[in-house]
Amino acid sequence: MLKGKGVSRGIGFGNIIVLKTEERNIEKKIMPAEKMEEELKKFNDALKSAIDETETQLQNISGKEAEIMEAYLMIMKDPSLVVETENAIKNLNYNAEYAVEVGFNSVIQVFENMDDEYMASRARDILDIKNKILGKLLNEETANISNLEPNTIIVTKELTTSETAKLNFKNVSGIITEIGGTNSHTSIMARTHSIPAITRVENATKIFRNGDSVAIDGMLGEIYLNPTEEEKQKLLVLKEQIQKETNELEQYRNMESKTKDGFKVELVANIGVPADVELALKNTAEGIGLLRSEFLYMDSETMPTEESQFDAYKKVAESLNGKNVIIRTLDIGGDKELKYLKLEKEANPFLGYRAIRLCLDNLKIFKTQLRAILRASNFGKLSIMFPMISSIEELRDAKNILEECKRELESENIPYDKNIKVGIMIEIPSAALISYKLAKECDFFSIGTNDLIQYTVAVERGNEKISKLYSKFHPAVIKLIKEAIDGAHSQNKFCGMCGEAAGDELYIPLLIGLGLDEFSMNSNNILKARKVVNNLCKKDCEQLSERILDMASAEEVENELKKFVNN
Repeated sequence: MLKGKGVSRGIGFGNIIVLKTEERNIEKKIMPAEKMEEELKKFNDALKSAIDETETQLQNISGKEAEIMEAYLMIMKDPSLVVETENAIKNLNYNAEYAVEVGFNSVIQVFENMDDEYMASRARDILDIKNKILGKLLNEETANISNLEPNTIIVTKELTTSETAKLNFKNVSGIITEIGGTNSHTSIMARTHSIPAITRVENATKIFRNGDSVAIDGMLGEIYLNPTEEEKQKLLVLKEQIQKETNELEQYRNMESKTKDGFKVELVANIGVPADVELALKNTAEGIGLLRSEFLYMDSETMPTEESQFDAYKKVAESLNGKNVIIRTLDIGGDKELKYLKLEKEANPFLGYRAIRLCLDNLKIFKTQLRAILRASNFGKLSIMFPMISSIEELRDAKNILEECKRELESENIPYDKNIKVGIMIEIPSAALISYKLAKECDFFSIGTNDLIQYTVAVERGNEKISKLYSKFHPAVIKLIKEAIDGAHSQNKFCGMCGEAAGDELYIPLLIGLGLDEFSMNSNNILKARKVVNNLCKKDCEQLSERILDMASAEEVENELKKFVNN
């Protein structure tokens, strides 16, 4: 049995088709000056051909595939994407192929250096665009994957966005890749079509051969090559169980999210780009608890304008039809690099110049975004959330700048929602500890557990050597969560959570017991979370939280939660 990372739950049986990517050796040539126009034309023709091909694909798809391809096409058409390539041709006299290689790689590197899986997945899209253009320049033939045999399990280094759009998902019973993550487009599409998928299977394209018979478990990430009858039967039983659970979840699709004794909460979605809205609504999210606005900045070689931001936020606001959308202001800097900002390297970027600290120091950037959000608030229900607040002074400064933007819009006769809510993320222990004071000066909290944990236990969440110390079950983390919730409630403000813990079925009873009002999570977890909430009693959860608050170790906490859930 082989193992990878399961990214789309389900059981798949079928025969392998291996899609191998040939390694390219791009030769660097310094071209004579009189050839530069010719090289530039070669590049532009290849880019146009790639765009035309993508637009043709877009005409033949719909739904989630179309949303993803539209976002992909938008990146491809962004003039800033090709600035480095054009400069390499015009100023360095590189041949078109090598200019594409170095130009696109410089953009890709910016995204790959980010400690954010969602943003890193944008790098994979840009790599796909680069390879598509190089394929045109080198006159390469592409494999036809639009007409696969039924019950095909695809094995490839990486299934790109453009390749995913060509697939007939009815004939695909599983996907195995060497590269990818939970938020890659392949993973999202696999979950949308209920196709089991496994990523991070090392050397998969070398291990498997065309025609191999395999069975895969997309939740556990397990792959059975030539499965035995016993293994097949075990997986068939599991497949039936998954189908039964899926059918059961349908009853929760448009149901209220409330416990058996009437405690109502909101189950909302975390999204990274406007295209994610469709999946959130499909899973009956009650709103958007976190819109990561960084996508606008990462997908551009220059600072996004007020108009481009306004258009994006307006699109999301209108799509939600009156449901609340919380937009987190720019959360970047330090570990998340923007090439055009030219930020200095820092010894410890997680404790450095980032998020609200950067915005308060760069008023033009901050005000441009705030004005765009305010303008878009006239077209739906938007809220503003400031990240990485550590003190009351930062909150006051941010609010003062927001008020300045409001006055500007009023003087320009531009409408906006004058009752727009303003909240903060609680992701630094200092903010949790003064939450009672902060709650007097904002409308809501959203707890960012991913960072709160790392700042509380002094463990960088990406450090594998000490990853076992990074735990949401740590008693200190739980006490800080309680502080934040109680602080909000002391001023009759609501408290949500947008960290990964909010969608954890084991953790939800504890959060209900602590009184959390809003749970923001990956869209695919909403129905499962609603089932959990609707089968709990608030009183039982409160007793559970009292017991847990008295515990001394993460192990005790985790065991107590498992005991509660399994009873």
